[in-house]
Amino acid sequence: MSKLDPFYKYDINVPLAGQDLLKTTFEEGKAMTLDALSVLGPEYVAGLKQEFDNRWIDAAENKGKRSGGYQASVYSANPFILLNWTDKLYSTYVLAHESGHAMHSYFSQKKQPSEYADAPIFLAEVASTFNENILTDYLLEKYADDKQALIFILEQSISGFVGTIFRQTQFAEFEHQAYQAEQNGQTLTADYLDQLNGELVNKYYGPAVAESGTRTQSWAYVPHFYMNYYVYQYATSWAAATALSQGVWQHENGALEKYYQFLSAGGSDYPIEILKHAGVDMTNDQYLVRAFEVFEKRLDWIEKLIRA
Repeated sequence: MSKLDPFYKYDINVPLAGQDLLKTTFEEGKAMTLDALSVLGPEYVAGLKQEFDNRWIDAAENKGKRSGGYQASVYSANPFILLNWTDKLYSTYVLAHESGHAMHSYFSQKKQPSEYADAPIFLAEVASTFNENILTDYLLEKYADDKQALIFILEQSISGFVGTIFRQTQFAEFEHQAYQAEQNGQTLTADYLDQLNGELVNKYYGPAVAESGTRTQSWAYVPHFYMNYYVYQYATSWAAATALSQGVWQHENGALEKYYQFLSAGGSDYPIEILKHAGVDMTNDQYLVRAFEVFEKRLDWIEKLIRA
């Protein structure tokens, strides 16, 4: 569609809808998030209203403030959220994402003693990316008759899949290969990591995308590489959340009740078992199959809209 040759990695970020659509103020973003997540029922909505109305969120950009979004939970107190609001739709997605973390903490702390209240990392990103998926389904329904808005929303979703499942798996492979190389006696110099990273970037993005910038830029700034096998969990969480959110959005029998059990479980059992009770068996590939069916459907949809 862009008719660019060569097509660089940064060209992916140019919005196919032609402009940045669906901008919202912080108040409008909260209203949109509340409306989208009302599918989770009155108990979840009541928790969100407490978050929105009682200063759990620091939304304004500020000098010296950490970038992006962040949620911190404190047992027997309310969760806290840091945002850097920009009025773009992306900010509403970050609000929904961090609110997912906050509600996970909120419901777990209501049901679990302090030693079991915190969810392990393998589960932590499920509740947050679940909310992003629900927000996407809500927006696709809300703007069903607006072609440009649909293209913009679908691209947000597709970019989420690419950035979370594909890119984080690429990161995980880089991390794993680096550890294996070190164990085999290879000194992990910047040049060696550049070479390893460059090969993986080209493998994952394919021959249609040309490298841009330096190879160091793709790995050296990522703090998660110092957290011992952290990044792969973004990919597994996004896929699991996609499967769970489809069940809730489509009102599948028992899906919402199981999701509340997940939110309330904290770290009271092994992560695999908690997700099994929620309706996702991470020991086989069916949750991945379902997630990629959603991805394929949205790819087909955006291609059809663009051709039209």
